[in-house]
Amino acid sequence: MASWKAWGALLGLISVLAGGVWGADRLVTGWHPAAVAPPTATQAVAQATAVQAEVDPGVTLHRTAPDFILVNQDGHLTSLHQYRGKVVILSFIDARCTTVCPLTAVVLRNVRHDLGAYRRDVQLVAVNANPVATSVADVRQWSAQHHMQHQWQFLTGSAAALKAVWAHYYVSSQVLKGGVVQHIPAVIVIGPHGHERWLYLNASAGSAPVLSAQVHHLMAHIAPLLPGHPTLRQFPRARELTYLAGTLGPTGSGHPFRAPAIQPTGRLSALAVGHGAHPVLLDFFATWCPDCQEEVPVLTQYQHTATRHHLPPVVGVDLRLSESSTAHVQHYVVNTPVPYPVALDTTGAIAAAYGVSGIPTEVLVSATGHILWYHQGLISLSALRTAMRQHVRPVSHG
Repeated sequence: MASWKAWGALLGLISVLAGGVWGADRLVTGWHPAAVAPPTATQAVAQATAVQAEVDPGVTLHRTAPDFILVNQDGHLTSLHQYRGKVVILSFIDARCTTVCPLTAVVLRNVRHDLGAYRRDVQLVAVNANPVATSVADVRQWSAQHHMQHQWQFLTGSAAALKAVWAHYYVSSQVLKGGVVQHIPAVIVIGPHGHERWLYLNASAGSAPVLSAQVHHLMAHIAPLLPGHPTLRQFPRARELTYLAGTLGPTGSGHPFRAPAIQPTGRLSALAVGHGAHPVLLDFFATWCPDCQEEVPVLTQYQHTATRHHLPPVVGVDLRLSESSTAHVQHYVVNTPVPYPVALDTTGAIAAAYGVSGIPTEVLVSATGHILWYHQGLISLSALRTAMRQHVRPVSHG
């Protein structure tokens, strides 16, 4: 069988042009401050083509996955074979990586979230791809920093043990000048009977559409291997793409602003964020965005919870530059209804300051405008409440 040869050839490439059709949807609605309307059909095709150029379409595999025994982030011996009966997503992660590996973690977190009840049938396994940072503390720290501590098994061992695993999976890793590690960012889907089924190389681009496309491709190859062979339509369509410093949003520096705002009654007033009052949850949206409309009930329920439990209140930020008129936004706020003030980003400067590349986007900012938490895409009420409790102390609403 020659499939392993094609696999080895693929792993020798650092980047691959994607030939498949991008099918991810409803993560975020793309937006740029200069836009005055939703993307045209031509623009949409161009955007999809750009995503295809970043996302590896992968290759089908058939061989039995080589077994190995390493130590996980908690110091326990762990083998690949012990997860027989489950679908395994095997990735190779540099325990000191700050570039493509965090993006792989974002993709894997999204996949695990979207699996819902099926996540019990799937195991995330990562093998350390760093021949120098090989301690349990290294993989534990990286897992904690990227919110993966309790979501996967991040395995490590001696440099010799790791190199043996890399060789079995045709993954190269080398230390370059300055201590930078270069490795093949392989992600492999292994079926419940221990056979490799699909492999792709994780993209180095951190845009939400690229990350979403990779999530979609992984889900498409996992679903047929699950009990009952569910279709993709049976999985939740919301995403949990959280803030990744320098990639999905700006740095944590202060971004206070003042803007005209529409109150729930429709009255226009002035509004200030990040000027010493209290933390607020910004929701960047537009009235023409269907996902934004779908998220209003969640934000409405959260707002009522915030008032009762002294959590940060919501402030909507409408991309006014893309709307037909302020009167149109006022009509939307009053008739939806939206129970929180909506600031008008009339020039796109606010969205640009917060690195907004798609909507809906939620940003939790401190009393001085510093970013505490960042999220792109739809989010559930329970996840939103949990995030707020984790990132701020209860605040007084006066």
